[in-house]
Amino acid sequence: MISLRALVSLELDGVVHAPGAVLELPDGQEARAAELQRYGYAAEAPAEPVRTRRRRSSD
Repeated sequence: MISLRALVSLELDGVVHAPGAVLELPDGQEARAAELQRYGYAAEAPAEPVRTRRRRSSD
């Protein structure tokens, strides 16, 4: 899967993605992803941040 973040309101394959939404293209559509990035419609989606666990203070 190729993950992209929509920079504008974008319709792909009949689905409308709002700006900021993460969209996924199937493998094999690298050229389509590169074209969306080249025209400024989408950017590479950042990796999911690693969540750290909060430690509870022992009072």
